[in-house]
Amino acid sequence: MERLIPLLFALLIITAGCSEPLERGKQVRDFTFIDQNSHSFGKEQVVGTPWIANFVFTNCTTICPTLTSEMAGLQELLKQQGLNVQFVSFSVDPEVDSPEVLKEYIAKFTDDENNWHLLTGYTQQEIEAFAREEFQTFVLKHDSSTQVVHGTNFYLLDREGFIRKEYNFSNESYQKELLADLKQLN
Repeated sequence: MERLIPLLFALLIITAGCSEPLERGKQVRDFTFIDQNSHSFGKEQVVGTPWIANFVFTNCTTICPTLTSEMAGLQELLKQQGLNVQFVSFSVDPEVDSPEVLKEYIAKFTDDENNWHLLTGYTQQEIEAFAREEFQTFVLKHDSSTQVVHGTNFYLLDREGFIRKEYNFSNESYQKELLADLKQLN
């Protein structure tokens, strides 16, 4: 019995850590942009629902197709789990990514746009400031390049638009972690 007590104590510590509430980070300010269907879309449309955000662009020759594919996988996984979640992808190349271009792009990854909005309708300087100020991530487009340097994390936001956590998609357990965190918010 004496050997069992330390094991039970360790198990208690591990399970207590798993149930800790998510910390509340910065609240994203109100915004209204244009989605892939040429409709106004903003924070007002996601209030009351947890949401997952990321930054991509359609002309990307490196990581964005992988990020978008991962987001589509999350969309399918969370649908299977019966979780009500919105997905928001901010274009970091708004001069190229018109609503029509975004519409063609998303069709390559999903046929369900009901809860996924790819946004544009701002200037390059506005998205760079928005990413930096609201998500504490970087977006930088050099005049001499067609590519945009940007952060690649996914962000989980609660019903009120507070960032609760960010996830690196290259972490093999990020989907499991995100799912568990999202269940805390639902």
